Order: sequence, then C-alpha cells, then structure tokens
Amino acid sequence: MSQNPIFHFNTEVRVRLPETDAMGIVFHGNYFTYLEVGRVDYLRNIKLSEGARPIKDFENVVVAAHLDFKSPARLDDCITIDVRTREIKKSSFTFEFRLRNKSTNRVITVGYTTHCAIDEAFVPIAVPERFREIVAAFEQWDT
Repeated sequence: MSQNPIFHFNTEVRVRLPETDAMGIVFHGNYFTYLEVGRVDYLRNIKLSEGARPIKDFENVVVAAHLDFKSPARLDDCITIDVRTREIKKSSFTFEFRLRNKSTNRVITVGYTTHCAIDEAFVPIAVPERFREIVAAFEQWDT
C-alpha cells in the first residue's frame, strides 16, 4: 500500500443485513464485493465501462486481491469506498482501495486488486494505450 495515497474518486455502500455475520459485523469476504462496487463505479465515472462490461475495450481477470482489516463495519453503516489506480504495468494494473465509515471517517480496511488484461484465450495482452491515457489523465499522473 502507498503511504498517504491521493484518491480522486469515492462511492458509497450501506451495509445490509445479509452481509453481516453472527457477531453483527460485516463478514470479511463481503468486503471484496465492496471493492468490486468501488472499482466498477470508478471505471464508469471515467467512461471506461459500457453496459455490463466494467472495461469496454478489453477483458481482464483478477490475479491478486488483498485486504488489511483495521476496524469493523456493522449493519446500516454507510461505507465510503475510496478508489484509485495505483499503477499500470505491461499487461496488469492495480486498483488501491480505502474503506471508511462515512459518519466517523474511521478506516475500516485498506487493500488492492491486481488485474491482468487478456485475450479471448485468456492469454495476457498489453494494456491498451487508450486505457492508460484515460487513467493517467484522471489520476493526474505526470506523463
């Protein structure tokens, strides 16, 4: 994880009853659904998605996912999902996430997902230049 990352995008989810466990807190596996919500909203926001395709120009698969849990979320908590693209390599790219309790700003979890661009045969391909350009402009990277 980056030290004090800058996030230019966030979205929100409210914890629903089936997402909690017997202790009344969000079951750890459900946080990956929240990351997916954040990622898709981020891509939609920068006009890279289309219809049911989170990235319209190429397919991709998750090759790594990691979360560090800091504090629990409970039923009806509103969670702010901060999202940014941390890096784009030759055929992979990584989204970084920070989930916070909206009312207290307390960090709930931090993590990332790394995705690999693929062709129809699931063979890695280079991340398209258009994707790189749009993300770099949104993230305000020096090019």
